[in-house]
Amino acid sequence: MVRPALARRLAQQQARRGSSPIVSHLVLSWLRLAVLVLAAFLIAWTLLGGPAAAEDNVRLYASAEDPTVTGSLPSSPPPVQKRTLGGFYEHVSAGAILVRESAPTRCLPGDLKGVVADVAARFGPVSVESTHRSRGTNRVRGGAPRSLHIACRAIDFRVRARAAGIMAYLRARPEVGGLKMYRNGIIHIDNGEPRRW
Repeated sequence: MVRPALARRLAQQQARRGSSPIVSHLVLSWLRLAVLVLAAFLIAWTLLGGPAAAEDNVRLYASAEDPTVTGSLPSSPPPVQKRTLGGFYEHVSAGAILVRESAPTRCLPGDLKGVVADVAARFGPVSVESTHRSRGTNRVRGGAPRSLHIACRAIDFRVRARAAGIMAYLRARPEVGGLKMYRNGIIHIDNGEPRRW
């Protein structure tokens, strides 16, 4: 219980400051509410894919022949246009590179997109299976805790060609740091430190 003299002194101090305890309480309540709303928005945005999903609102589809099974590719590759700065997207629009809806590409480094475009030009159609992943998605897929997929610096893709030729070609590319071919035929490349596993 507050003594009357102390209560009077507190009221006088508040009056000198020019604000009432009710106004201060309302401002503080609104600030708390704004922080909670912002935190909820950031959590939802992160769970839905964060910046990579926001950048890739428009999904890229190579053609109506979107593979329904991992590894299925169009039966005949379309003619590949001459590579320019936008070579990756030219290959996508020409149908030589298929991009899964769950694989955003706008956040990828240009050097890795260039490597995939060159693979499509040299070896035939490419199906991009995975690029950016949220930490939760990466954990569910069994990815390494420090996977470059989280930073959108890695691409997993398929190509229908002899594995030895593709791997030799990718080993010779200076843009490729990490390189691995999984048992299911998916090839992983990233622009991290050079390593094979």
